[in-house]
Order: sequence, then C-alpha cells, then structure tokens
Amino acid sequence: MTAPLLEVEGLEVRFRTRTGVVEAVRGIDFTVGREKLGIVGESGSGKTMTGRAVLRLVPPPGVVTARRLAFEGRDLLAIDEHAMRAVRGRRIAMVMQDPKFSLNPVMKVGQQIAEAYRTHSRASAAEARRRALVMLEAVRIRDPERVYQAYPN
Repeated sequence: MTAPLLEVEGLEVRFRTRTGVVEAVRGIDFTVGREKLGIVGESGSGKTMTGRAVLRLVPPPGVVTARRLAFEGRDLLAIDEHAMRAVRGRRIAMVMQDPKFSLNPVMKVGQQIAEAYRTHSRASAAEARRRALVMLEAVRIRDPERVYQAYPN
C-alpha cells in the first residue's frame, strides 16, 4: 500500500472576533491517496476554509491548527512560505465551489489559467496557452478553445 498523499487530522480554523471566537472548521480528519477529493456541504459548513487551511491561505486573523497536516509526508504547518509556494499550485490546488466568483470577470478564462500556469512553471506564453487548453480538455470541458476565449460570466 502506498503512503497517503495528504493527511489531515484534527484540522481546526478559528477567527477571533470582538464578540468571541468563531470556529470555522472543527476537528476535520481525512486522508487522500491518488484519487480526487470533493468536499460537499451546506453553505457555511467550512468547505472553503478547509481547502484554504490545507493550502495555508487562511486570511488573518484566522488561526489554523491540526494534529497532522502533511502533504507527501511533509508537515505543511512547519515549512516556510517559500517551500509552501513550491507546493501550492504545482503539487496541490483547490477548485473553488463557484468559479464565477473565483475568476476575474474582465479577463478571459484561458488567460487566467495560462497566467496561473506561468506563475508556477515559468513557461512561455505559447506553452502556457497550450497547457491551459490541455487542462480544459482533461476536465472534460466541451470545446476548450471556445472556453479559453470566453469570459467567466
């Protein structure tokens, strides 16, 4: 049996407010191998905060704690931001639940995917475009070229 890709044990996300502490995520545990993971739940149930916590993208004043938060055996809470940037986007990513609010409405979809790819790979614009089209095909987007040229809305 191969080692888990992602191990999450006792994940908690808290925000201190003027009226007290808000617990956005309380004691989440899951393990992911090579499969894809979809987290489903009601609005406000902590799906986005769980993903943000794993990626270390919880905004202040949020505090993330976990008994274990490891990707490929590396403790994500212990590595520095430079090392985390090497993991985030290249090795691990999150697809937001409502992409129309995650994408810039005045930039074409393909440009945004290509820009993100170039940020993490230092590819040329032409290579980033080609890879973005491949990515759109990989997730079974019909007519990737049309979607690449479309605006999110």
